[in-house]
Amino acid sequence: MEKIGNWHEVRRRIGRRTRFLAVLAAASFAADGARPAIAQAVPQAVLPAITVEGRPATKQKQRTSKRSQMRAASVARQAQTGADRAPQGPIDGWPGGLPRDHIRSTTDLNVPNATGSRLPGRARDIPASVESINQATMQERGKTSWVDAVQGLTGFTSAVRPGAAGVASTRGFVENGIAVLYDGIRVTNTTISTRNYDSFIFDRVDVLRGPASVLYGEGAIGGAVNLVRKQPSGVNEPWETISSLTTREGVRQAAGKGGPLGNGFSYRLDGVVNGYNGPVDDNQVKYGNVAGALRWDVTPQLSSTVDFDYMKSKIENAYWGTPLVRGQIRSDLREVNYNNLPNNKYDDSVLWLRWNTTYDTEELKIRNRFWSYQSDRDWINTYRFAYIPAGGTCSFRGQSLLNNTGTDQVCRQTWENLGYDHRFIGDRFDVNWNGSLGAMPLSTVIGVEVASTRWDSPRNEVTSLQLVDPYNPAPTDFFTRGTARTQNVRADLTQKAVFGEARLEVLKGVKIVGGFRVDQMEVDYNRQPTNQLYSKTFEPSTYRMGALWDIRADTTLYAQYATAVEPRFALFTLGVSDTPFSLTNARQVEGGIKHAFANGRGELLAAVYHIEKTDIPSTDPLTGFTVQVGKQSSRGFEISGSYRPMETLRLEANFAYVNARYDEYRTSATANYTGNTPPNVPQVVANFGATWQPFTNWAVGGWINHKASIKADDTNLVTLPSATTADVFATYRFAQNADLTFRVRNITDAVYAAWATDANYVILGAPRTFELSLRTRW
Repeated sequence: MEKIGNWHEVRRRIGRRTRFLAVLAAASFAADGARPAIAQAVPQAVLPAITVEGRPATKQKQRTSKRSQMRAASVARQAQTGADRAPQGPIDGWPGGLPRDHIRSTTDLNVPNATGSRLPGRARDIPASVESINQATMQERGKTSWVDAVQGLTGFTSAVRPGAAGVASTRGFVENGIAVLYDGIRVTNTTISTRNYDSFIFDRVDVLRGPASVLYGEGAIGGAVNLVRKQPSGVNEPWETISSLTTREGVRQAAGKGGPLGNGFSYRLDGVVNGYNGPVDDNQVKYGNVAGALRWDVTPQLSSTVDFDYMKSKIENAYWGTPLVRGQIRSDLREVNYNNLPNNKYDDSVLWLRWNTTYDTEELKIRNRFWSYQSDRDWINTYRFAYIPAGGTCSFRGQSLLNNTGTDQVCRQTWENLGYDHRFIGDRFDVNWNGSLGAMPLSTVIGVEVASTRWDSPRNEVTSLQLVDPYNPAPTDFFTRGTARTQNVRADLTQKAVFGEARLEVLKGVKIVGGFRVDQMEVDYNRQPTNQLYSKTFEPSTYRMGALWDIRADTTLYAQYATAVEPRFALFTLGVSDTPFSLTNARQVEGGIKHAFANGRGELLAAVYHIEKTDIPSTDPLTGFTVQVGKQSSRGFEISGSYRPMETLRLEANFAYVNARYDEYRTSATANYTGNTPPNVPQVVANFGATWQPFTNWAVGGWINHKASIKADDTNLVTLPSATTADVFATYRFAQNADLTFRVRNITDAVYAAWATDANYVILGAPRTFELSLRTRW
């Protein structure tokens, strides 16, 4: 297996990007010495845009009795702000209430985290790399969707790809290799089920890097992104509104409120509408979200919450990509729309319904969650574009078209007419017990999960090559090239699982953590009129083992071994030709450190890992048969940190390096990609941000984001260049309950590939955008 290169080369790549973090680490240990950090109350900043919540860095005092240990565990659970628990405590100091949460570092070690583990605890208590960006921080950074929100988190890149309204890359894996969860629920097949939800309706976005199959089932080899909804609160929260205007005629209006209703009832209601002109000609995007929840505290121990979410989007002349010119991005094609069909369509809707019931005592927590998901899509479009020089030939799927026009042309290749009706219902039941094993504190959870998916898709996709002018493509009626929906795919997927986790403190400050999951997945597939039928059952098992060692009150070392499984494609879109193949297997070894310093004013996290995926279908060059002998691997390291040198200044930075490759992978007897890098995997991702409050009612700040070059496809013949973008903002608080923010995104107007679709065309990042935004609380 290839090594990552010598350390001189690695240091050269890191360069100045990690010097800030290295200085932080050295300074923090030198300043703190061997003494534990002391909890420090942080005075609130006057301007809410940079309000920081002080968090103690000290450990809880060791309990001396089993009863005390269980009571401490109960207190910790009461602080949990997961999907089934309302936030506790005051909101904070605006007249009438502040934003839902303080702005905080994404690397905060003391926040509860239910994404990396189902056991109660903080980010510090999980032997894995986790991160979280909360609502107030998303507002400060101008993150208007979950896809935006993960940009800037350690090692993550993301984009809205055609046909998949939200894809991500981390640790060498992309798309379905990253599970996207909605309130802890994963709808199978990320690229089909994910939507570009507006960030306003979420309390936070959590990420877990590394295999997550033991928590969320098949897939999730690279990690998981959890979109955690706002929930009802016993605190009377104010109306919060955001009104934004952007260039490209963008308008965004959001409003939300929550609080008690009396007699044990509380509620939360949020809504947002958004509309703007897209990055290409005649592209208009309109979408809206509305989300509500009602909670009933039946007794101090028993609560029940029902909630709903509805999203609807409508896009005119949807942006499906920009062709590369001889493997290069051409800025003069940036605004050209090649999907300019008079009868194109992109309509989408999603409805979530959930019912959560929780019984919680000092020792025992019993939870049940039922959900229903329904989505519908209706698309008519053309996509897959290739730039063809004069005299060249456009070739795709056995068809060829000579460009004899005498000028360079763009070839439209695929014409798609599809809809689908996606239904997903399920139930998860688990029991969490917190007690002790002898004198050793023990926390366990065990549960079962059942779910059923039905996917109906009337469709037709036609290959029909058409040459159009690169700068002024002719509008074309879809049905002169495409056809009506003459085919139908119906798939039924039944999933059953048993899972469990445990954390045992074997010595003071030393914890052993383990987890397992056993799945059974049954697929029934029916494609007509070709009469393609099959049924198949998969029964994978995954597990993880880890350890944590609090070497100081403010420093924790951890190590973990985890396994995962993944189908060749999404389970309910597997074709008949895929039925001979079993699931691929993956495993990861990871170690890291989580360190707080300067009396809680800074955090530093670092991790090293190695992931290996085996049993990838690969072609035997001697026989021509496809067998599961392929292998893919990635290894790398990540470092991130934040620091407040003074109460009016916050600094955050992170750096991720990954060496990802196909160790053995062939798609035919001649197509050998062994040694190549998977597409959309940058070797380096680095981010730096700062926020400064020079005056009591002013705040300014910005972020710089850098990603290294990426490969366009498995052949690695086209390399898309690295990209560095910057966002800046200035916020003025003109009243006690209102502020105004001016923001510039991509201030240099960089032209770059946000995502590669194949070697012929890419999705470009958004151009420079100006925004003026008003926030109020009343």
